[in-house]
Amino acid sequence: MKDQRLMGTGENGSLFGEHPPTPNALPGIEAATGSLGHGLPMGLGMALASRISGTPYSVYAVLSDGECNEGSNWEAALLAAAQKVSNLTIAIDYNKWQATGRSNEVLGLAPLADKWRAFGWCVTEIDGHSFQEMADAVAKNSDDPRPKAIIANTVKGRGVSFMEDDNNWHYRIPTAEEVDLAAKELGIEP
Repeated sequence: MKDQRLMGTGENGSLFGEHPPTPNALPGIEAATGSLGHGLPMGLGMALASRISGTPYSVYAVLSDGECNEGSNWEAALLAAAQKVSNLTIAIDYNKWQATGRSNEVLGLAPLADKWRAFGWCVTEIDGHSFQEMADAVAKNSDDPRPKAIIANTVKGRGVSFMEDDNNWHYRIPTAEEVDLAAKELGIEP
């Protein structure tokens, strides 16, 4: 059964308006890692704790492509594969942007999927705008003994003409007029 609090994702006042909610806002949300580079290492620790305690559960972490610049992620990626942490799944929002420019120009991120494969992960590439593809990727690899990486190819600001693929919106807050215009383009009520 779906938790109804998830249904308002992205809406004003939602627990999921932008960044993840505070820890324990919903069962299973253990951390809100606004600082880049902490989500995967924390998730790895939680997945290993599952093994050590003998309490089976799955751990999911969301990363950004720019966040993959952090060395702590690559250390965790190597350890997760070496320890065959099969209950760990990450989704990487691969919108090809980070704070200061194109992800592939700032630190040579491409080929992202091949890097994760080389580290020993089960990798699936999807259209990150499709909830169905995300659900299918999680389900189809559930029995794979390796940690899983889902590369979710997305477009920053998708669906809003003046925001789409424009990195100025990484930090910029829209005006009330821009919010109304974006809502109109997306077919939602502001």
